[in-house]
Amino acid sequence: MRELDKDRHVSSSAGTFRLDPELAAISVLIPDFDLRNVEDARRLEEQLADQGRQPVPGVFTEDLRIPRRDGGELALRLYRPHRAEHLPVILYLHGGAFMLGSLSTEDDRCGFYARDAQCLVVAVDYRLAPEHAYPAAFHDAVDALAWIQTQARNLRIDARRIAVGGNSAGGALAAALALESRSAAVPSLVHQLLINPALDHRGSSASMNIFTSTPGWTRDNNALMWQTYLSGTTTIDYRASPALVADASGAPPASIWIAEYDPLRDEGYDYARALMNAGVQVGLIQYPGTIHGFDSYRMTSVGQRALSDQILALRRAFRT
Repeated sequence: MRELDKDRHVSSSAGTFRLDPELAAISVLIPDFDLRNVEDARRLEEQLADQGRQPVPGVFTEDLRIPRRDGGELALRLYRPHRAEHLPVILYLHGGAFMLGSLSTEDDRCGFYARDAQCLVVAVDYRLAPEHAYPAAFHDAVDALAWIQTQARNLRIDARRIAVGGNSAGGALAAALALESRSAAVPSLVHQLLINPALDHRGSSASMNIFTSTPGWTRDNNALMWQTYLSGTTTIDYRASPALVADASGAPPASIWIAEYDPLRDEGYDYARALMNAGVQVGLIQYPGTIHGFDSYRMTSVGQRALSDQILALRRAFRT
């Protein structure tokens, strides 16, 4: 269990660490999702998403469904700034441990991206484990990206400026999609925006063994997440766990956002090094005193700053 003392510290297996004061003030209120009970965890996540949903002024939204490769349908939500044409696009993949989340999970983030980075945001309601283990979510991401390219004229977008982004488990999908975009069968990308990304199913980094029970994410939840997502998978490669890529040459430029006290922290650093060693341009920011998912708490200064930094990265990427 995590503990928060009166001096705004958080305990871990390696000692006590000082949180950002605003995050410390709300950290005891951050819910613990019990991933062993997926139905209850989903209900809690949906309740929190509904309570926090605030449409961003100046943004139109549209919900639609597109065909999936298996004959089913894939739900998307489009976010468009008012009276905008020939827009760049970001395909956005929500977080939720591959088991939780929906189009409502990061609704406001997508709205801010659309308005302030002046882009079309396409959010994907990808299939979730355990009902749909890997590669279902990855295939949904690929299919959504292909749809964007084929519908460029109808969407009134610039198909030469497509980015991908994701938070946590969505960051894993975004990174995998960015690597796959090197294939001629998948549309090319100008950028990958990886926010507190989960990148390595092995869970053996130093930070994973230090920050075992910090607020926001724990080592046990991380292990259960990957176990559930990869259930029944016999061949695990970079499409499932991006850290396994042998050579990242040709991947699109990346921005990686890291929380200091996140069990996933060192996966982000390791992946940044792999990209840089392959000649890929990387921008990386670690925010002091932060925990996994901190940028979702936009009542805090550090959360607001992270969102602003992400929007700036997108604006720069779309200028290329």
